Amino acid sequence: MTADEAIEECRRHEIAVEIRDSDRALIEKETGEVIAEADDEGEYSGEAVISFLGY
Repeated sequence: MTADEAIEECRRHEIAVEIRDSDRALIEKETGEVIAEADDEGEYSGEAVISFLGY
């Protein structure tokens, strides 16, 4: 999934996220926990995002 899609999915679950500059990982703002790491194309695993959200 794209960064925008991943961010929007997290927002739906009231999780504030950001993209870490150093490696483009998607992280939870409050804790700094990595939700998903960007692949070579700059996209994120939908499975990783959904897993983080508890599904």
